[in-house]
Amino acid sequence: MAKPIAFIPGNYYVSLSTSGTYCELMCPYCRGRYLVGMEDVNSPERLRKVMEHYYARGARGFLVSGGFTRDGYLIISEAHLNVLREFKAGHDDIVISVHSGLMPKEFLDKMWSIGVDFIDFEVPPSNSYLRNMKNLPKHSVSDYIEFIDYVTRYDRDFIVPHVVLHSKESTISNELGVINELSKFKLRLLVALIEISGGSELSAGNTLNIERITSALRYSRRLFSEVALGCMRPPIFKARYDELVIRENLVDRIVNPRRNLILRYGLPVIYACCSIEKRHFRLFPSKNYSG
Repeated sequence: MAKPIAFIPGNYYVSLSTSGTYCELMCPYCRGRYLVGMEDVNSPERLRKVMEHYYARGARGFLVSGGFTRDGYLIISEAHLNVLREFKAGHDDIVISVHSGLMPKEFLDKMWSIGVDFIDFEVPPSNSYLRNMKNLPKHSVSDYIEFIDYVTRYDRDFIVPHVVLHSKESTISNELGVINELSKFKLRLLVALIEISGGSELSAGNTLNIERITSALRYSRRLFSEVALGCMRPPIFKARYDELVIRENLVDRIVNPRRNLILRYGLPVIYACCSIEKRHFRLFPSKNYSG
């Protein structure tokens, strides 16, 4: 079995926030703090300038993200989408992805028409997770499954589901059930995320049930052609268990593993988001440490 590929976005795949640091949801595990690390593009003019700046310095990927509305989708304007359309039309060597959430269909239709390459789409593991971790009490897991069903009418490669594992608001049965439902769409990739709880991440890490997580990863690999371990995971998990994931080939892709693990296991590295299609690998710098 091939070694996992390490994905390191860095300055080659830039995260943008269309709302700056503003978010209407303020989920308990984040409360807007992850928006601080993104480039603020809360105006269309700023979006254009930032993309031009990073493109000139070698970036070939842009993740359009930001705060969410109270209805659970990205805060983004028509003017932002027009800038994306113009930039995409003028550059045939870039990848644009979007954290859409449960975006209205008219926005989805426009994203498809302007050439957005794919949607990174978080799928909740349970209704309790939506209620208590995402502040979305009126939503259900079935809403997210129905959303995927709609999006796949464009193209199955247009959406990459991200499933949350090891949540205190779900069970392993919930998580395996969602993974099974997602597998029915025959999508190209599943990204696994590991819940980061509010408060002390070290404390949360000390109570990690690694068997629960590895069981979900093994189950995912049986059902999907590719599985990735994504950005969201507690630092203590990276310190203690990334090596286990790599050594036992539990995933095909892993984001930002420690450099000593890349060297020890001779992992190939691509400086991009882990959700990109294989045909886009060529757009990004890479290194091969496998010798």
